[in-house]
Amino acid sequence: MNIYDKNIALLRNHDPALARRAEQTLPAIYALSAKNGLPTLKVQSVYLHSAYDPESEAKKLVAGFAERAGIPTVVCGLGLGYHLAEILKFTTEDIFVVEPLMSVFHAFLSSIDLQPFLPRTHFLVSEPVPKILTRYSFDSWNVFVHKPSAQISRKYFTELEKGGDVADYLATHPLKALVVNPIYGGSLPTARFCAKALENLGHEVESVQCEDFADSFFALDKVTRNKQNKDIISALFMNFMSEIIVAKAAEFQPDLILALAQAPLTKEAIARLRVMKIPIAFWFVEDFRTLTYWKDIAPAYDYLFTIQKGVFFDELESIKVPNYYYLPQACLPSQHKPVVIEDDEKGKYESDFSFMGAAYYNRVQSFPQLIDFKLKIWGTGWDPGSIIGPHLQNEGDRVSSDECVKIFNGAKINLNLHSSTFHESVNPHGDFINPRTFEIAACSAFQLVDAREELYDLFNVGEEIVDFKSMDDLKGKISYYLEHEDERVKIAAKGYARVLREHTMEHRMKEMLIRVYLDNFEDLKKRLDNRKPKIAHLIEQAGADTELGRYLAQFENAKDFTIKSVVKHIEKGEGALTKNELLLLMLDEVVKEGANS
Repeated sequence: MNIYDKNIALLRNHDPALARRAEQTLPAIYALSAKNGLPTLKVQSVYLHSAYDPESEAKKLVAGFAERAGIPTVVCGLGLGYHLAEILKFTTEDIFVVEPLMSVFHAFLSSIDLQPFLPRTHFLVSEPVPKILTRYSFDSWNVFVHKPSAQISRKYFTELEKGGDVADYLATHPLKALVVNPIYGGSLPTARFCAKALENLGHEVESVQCEDFADSFFALDKVTRNKQNKDIISALFMNFMSEIIVAKAAEFQPDLILALAQAPLTKEAIARLRVMKIPIAFWFVEDFRTLTYWKDIAPAYDYLFTIQKGVFFDELESIKVPNYYYLPQACLPSQHKPVVIEDDEKGKYESDFSFMGAAYYNRVQSFPQLIDFKLKIWGTGWDPGSIIGPHLQNEGDRVSSDECVKIFNGAKINLNLHSSTFHESVNPHGDFINPRTFEIAACSAFQLVDAREELYDLFNVGEEIVDFKSMDDLKGKISYYLEHEDERVKIAAKGYARVLREHTMEHRMKEMLIRVYLDNFEDLKKRLDNRKPKIAHLIEQAGADTELGRYLAQFENAKDFTIKSVVKHIEKGEGALTKNELLLLMLDEVVKEGANS
């Protein structure tokens, strides 16, 4: 076994997702031999280590770098790890290595024994900066910069530093975000979860609740059977909805507009919103092969966030979409969580084996193979007269979000088969992860999910979640895990910990904001600074050291500062009123009398 194969085997145990990514990468650079016989590396005409004695050079590079007790170390740049090996000698905390280039990591695996670096070293290789900054906070970390690596990846490390500033700023400066909901469809719950997550992050959120117009939208379909007339009416309705969105934005004055898939926002309306000079983002949480309207609308947005990459990115490049970014679905822990099924509901929700979802073609074709199990099927579109009719629950009616959580918690095994309109069962090339994957895990519930390309980057498959590659594979695993409760519980617990650590909607919204404001940081600061002077000016006029100035200072970071908001604050207080509070209450009465006169 050569050194690369040995290292990959070690890495599979330490970080399976990274090992898989490394194996999928063809080697692009190779180590050279230094004068003393040790391997060294040259990239873009820059030697990452000495061409004479890499180890001696590494000792000099880290001289003076000291561990700070209780604070992990971040090493920016891996090279062949000589400096990392030196740092490991005098540190006891874990070390996180940020390396922008997979080619460098591949050369490291091909040249240096990985064993001495494990288990304390965690490699963050070729990861997007917003993703790293969402998962980890580097503000209190001990940072060592490997200067040759920083030289060849200057743009990346500059972005990492700036991204840290953006993340810190967003944590202490609330934004105003406008979320545009779709009229209907699977992305509607996601829109609501986005709004809630942004609120949980401390931002002020307004939603354009386009779903309130769903009945009118569907009623239009009954007006005429003439397709040309239907198209005209539909276009007029879209323009009407766009006007509502533009009006809402003009009133709310947001710092960001986030539209979800199928939001009724036209290209013309987006062009009008640009006068606000704020980022307008679109999260396309749909399969790009099934819903193809993105080709028309995606180029109009400033930022496009997707749940697929690979081929989809190639397609976006071909139509010159400038800013696209992979952002998978997630869970909302306040909604998706472990619950106890009450005694009077156990008969309804508890099951050996359960599925919740609509009757897509592949499910209708494959589920008859599962009727020998005690299967419960929840969702819409199923034929009660078919062979699976006896397994259908709730008379095939739509299931609420709260009921979904009970279904997930009540099942010993949750089946999660991604939808397909043309495969007979499992899509062998599935390249997106549905919300249910994260939501079931967030309930600390066990699931069997069909194998998906991106699943291995999001979970440790086999330890945190279990996949299946065919219906025969599924049936075998249903039987196995029904008999092995301890394994089910252990895997579900690990999956639960993983989603809370990395895959909540708060994680996704934070990552999205960092990505957006990496490009718009200075504009954002100016915008928020221009919003702040109202209270700052009053404090300045009163005098920061005066009694009134000190009283007003408590409202400096308030989302809303008006006489009305201050009066509400006073009314919630206890004890005798201060002189300043009496003064403000009197001023409120004067304003009211003036308005009524």
